[in-house]
Amino acid sequence: MSEISPAALSLAALSVEYCKAVTDAAMKQPHEVLRDVIRYIPRIYITLCDLRPYDGDPDAEPEETGAIYDSVTEEQYNEVLDGLRTMLGANDMYLDTPVEEMRYSDTPVAVSLAEQLADIYQSVADCAATIGQTDPEMMPDVLSEMKYRFTAYLSNTLCCALRAANYIYYNVQFDEE
Repeated sequence: MSEISPAALSLAALSVEYCKAVTDAAMKQPHEVLRDVIRYIPRIYITLCDLRPYDGDPDAEPEETGAIYDSVTEEQYNEVLDGLRTMLGANDMYLDTPVEEMRYSDTPVAVSLAEQLADIYQSVADCAATIGQTDPEMMPDVLSEMKYRFTAYLSNTLCCALRAANYIYYNVQFDEE
């Protein structure tokens, strides 16, 4: 039996750390959560960007393999989302110009940072759980699926969320106890 690749282990470890950072956000200080978010998101982005699912072949195209299963329940997702919304308060919604709807709209499109962070949570938690329970022989399919998700939508979500979290972290004063 082969071993799990270092890329898969790194991705799983980063995923677990990110999930810890955003879980129970309402019970933590906003700057603590935001500091962790702006530390983990770039590392997740780089790890996924550099991911080579099929034995390091840089020319292999990522595929939608269905190898990552849904481990985050709707209840878990909503708990994380609600906690992030509570923590961010009035700072949750922001105007995001890269949103596709902006191309066809005369009015700005507001986006929820909490929802973006919860979507990242769901994606990386599902991936980490799958990595933890998958045979090493199936790992290329899991990594290919994650790379596919990254190129299809997660890369943009990570970038937009990082920009918004960074702005809030450095420019907003929270009433922290």
